[in-house]
Amino acid sequence: MTSANSLVALFEAMTQNIEYDRTQINSIDRSDGDAGDNLAGNFRLITDTLAAALGQAGADADIGQALGQAAQVLQQNGQGASAPIYAQGLADAAQRLAGKTNFTLDDLMPLLEGLLSGSRKASGMQQGDGSLLDVLLPGIMAYLQAKRSGQSDIQSILTALLNLRRGSFGTAQSPRGYGSASGSDTSGQIDPGAAGAASLLEGLFGALLRQALSQGGGSGGLGGLAQQQPAPAPEPLPTDGTPLPLPGIPSGIGDLLGTLFGGAGQAAPKRSTRRKYS
Repeated sequence: MTSANSLVALFEAMTQNIEYDRTQINSIDRSDGDAGDNLAGNFRLITDTLAAALGQAGADADIGQALGQAAQVLQQNGQGASAPIYAQGLADAAQRLAGKTNFTLDDLMPLLEGLLSGSRKASGMQQGDGSLLDVLLPGIMAYLQAKRSGQSDIQSILTALLNLRRGSFGTAQSPRGYGSASGSDTSGQIDPGAAGAASLLEGLFGALLRQALSQGGGSGGLGGLAQQQPAPAPEPLPTDGTPLPLPGIPSGIGDLLGTLFGGAGQAAPKRSTRRKYS
């Protein structure tokens, strides 16, 4: 599949992963407790808007125009502090993909560049401030730099996954803390916006990793993205006040990594959900 439907499938993969992680993201949010609900609703809104816009336009659908429409809908109807940030990211991506009538792996880089550029402008944050930018910047840049240096799809994806996870962990070390704007002391706690950004990027890169493995690790289209693997059963949440490090490994990635490093049918070792902070 090299049609515009590939773009919808990619956003569907992100949305499904956020929906799976929403309860854990909510538990990280020590203010309103609804960060996961807001992000899941926002990305469902994006995905549905893209599907409707591209479906109505047919074979000659303009991907940039559809992304721009999704940005406007999110700006007007999105929930939570991250809605205008991702809306600006979509708007920037729309400019970079204006006039495109199909979406292939080659178009992923301008899409990610636009999302990152718009998010940086709208958030007003810098890397290290303990925000979602601490995930988007290292995760996306690691992928882009790896691809530009000639690394394979699988190498680039794994590099991105490692960097975005470290970025999310790192927000707990920010001296500001995500609650500083409201006067709350959230030092030592992971930013819920960063956890949400990690979930959406893990959904995106997880879908790409699954596709790359199905094609033997080579470059190619995005044809298998619409078929999602069943999500594993969620692990129990800590009850002793231990901060959650990140939403769990997204559906299928644990098995994929096990296949990649341990042989077919072998899942990657189960990670602890606990993280200690000194």
